[in-house]
Amino acid sequence: MIFIQLVFICLSTWILQSHCLNVLFVVDGAAGHLTPVLELAKAMKNHNITFLTQQVARIYTDLNSYSSPRFRVIYANDTIDGFLREKYFEEQKIVTIANRSVLSALPEIVSLVGDIFSELLNKTIYVLMHERFDVIVAGQMVFGISLLCNKISTPCVIQDAVQPLGFLNLNSPNEFASLTTKEMSQFKYRIYNIAFIVHATTRIITELVPAVYTLFQSLPQIPGPFYDAFTLKNILSSRSKQLHLISLPSSFPMSVSPTPYKKYLGAFIDETPIDDDNSTLITWIKSKPISSIVYGAFGSTSLIFYERMYSLISGLAMFLLQTEDSFLLLAFQNANYDTYQAVLNNLPDKRYRQVLENEERVKIKQGFVKQKMILQQPTVKIFLSHCGMGSCIEGLYFRKPIVCMPFNMDQFYNSRSIENFKFGQSLFIPHSLLQTMQSLGDFTTYTFTSESVSDKLMAIWTNPTYEKAAEHISLEMKHAGGLKRAVEEIEFFVSLNGDLDRFMPLSNTLRFYQRYCLDLLFVVIILPLIIVKCVFLKCCKRQRKTKKD
Repeated sequence: MIFIQLVFICLSTWILQSHCLNVLFVVDGAAGHLTPVLELAKAMKNHNITFLTQQVARIYTDLNSYSSPRFRVIYANDTIDGFLREKYFEEQKIVTIANRSVLSALPEIVSLVGDIFSELLNKTIYVLMHERFDVIVAGQMVFGISLLCNKISTPCVIQDAVQPLGFLNLNSPNEFASLTTKEMSQFKYRIYNIAFIVHATTRIITELVPAVYTLFQSLPQIPGPFYDAFTLKNILSSRSKQLHLISLPSSFPMSVSPTPYKKYLGAFIDETPIDDDNSTLITWIKSKPISSIVYGAFGSTSLIFYERMYSLISGLAMFLLQTEDSFLLLAFQNANYDTYQAVLNNLPDKRYRQVLENEERVKIKQGFVKQKMILQQPTVKIFLSHCGMGSCIEGLYFRKPIVCMPFNMDQFYNSRSIENFKFGQSLFIPHSLLQTMQSLGDFTTYTFTSESVSDKLMAIWTNPTYEKAAEHISLEMKHAGGLKRAVEEIEFFVSLNGDLDRFMPLSNTLRFYQRYCLDLLFVVIILPLIIVKCVFLKCCKRQRKTKKD
């Protein structure tokens, strides 16, 4: 009997291993990029995982705690000073993009990204030259993974928060032009959208070309099968078939409609509650009444200057005094904690200082916090956020209305979308169209008052409409399948050798002129008009000749 049981166990293990995939995950160490990819890697628990990232990721999560025979962690720079070097780059990134628009900081961003990702790509190439994988899964920001996959004929999967429509898409509001989807249905805004795109393109092209050239120079050229992977010729001629797993629905203007290669799956979040966390913070959160906490977090790259912090803290104190049943939890990173302390000490209103120093009502945390665990708690009612895409997705997934306080990059557009869809309120009020055109969407110097902070919070606190809207988008995300379906899609994609062309709709296989019936338009309308015109001209010529005779 024991022998039969041993045989059964061995057979079961062999069957599981025969269906087990070797998966390589590649992602940079930024918190917003790392978190969803790590959640996906953890969800593929029946497969062999190699997780390649930067050492700076250790700031946000304990990767070593996931190490097992089936989960291996590799760092792009595994030298002793690798962590310090990557931390320095992270600080440089904060200085580069803090309170700057994407377009104004684009040349510096491209140059910095080249330095950061060349190490990731070099390590990826090294791993691929020594090991074979069934599929490679990468974060959206890791440029060039699909080129490497093409070289070794390996299926490629990209995890995207959104699938951007492209800077030159004329039928969607340009994210820097500060337009909404409703406005894009009006002719004057459509004209403005085109004018903005043309103006922005001509302004940045001269600055971007040298930066892109520098980026290409930094891409790896390692002797071996991948030597020419990043040549300009290969980049332009390569036609890769990537499976994109998208978290935001196509109703958001920054996301595209699903196709066989672009799957909307909702948020990549493991909802399993962590009941064994008895930290002081979680104990404090759980001790509060249901829907009573305003939780604020401002990302890993945001810098809150003194004047803005003063307006924010004064507004929060004002709100706490107006609502005696409310509580406040704030998480500050980088220099923001010191700025908060300076503002707190200089508040002229004694009542504000008293309420903010009341540890029963206000909790201030310095450094990184487990945001998913906090947003899971039913005691949290409102999420005060910088509106990074990852934070927006997490907040909406857990049905939390958002008060938006954007700083840079795509955060302004995200805040406009949040407000447009009634998922929350925004402290950012866009400039006039003319000012937006002149500044190329640089909104980083916007201001707000303490009264506006209090008013926005009060509007969400007293109006259940926002919570209902957040609940609806949460249900939509969860219905899309999330992590479970993502694993199934990857397994299916690998089983078909990374080729989903057979499922492609006919309209997607047509050429541009065929899709928009330009060939038929020519035959049915333009060609007959040409013939009629020729006949008409010939008749006129004949009549003139008859008159002369």
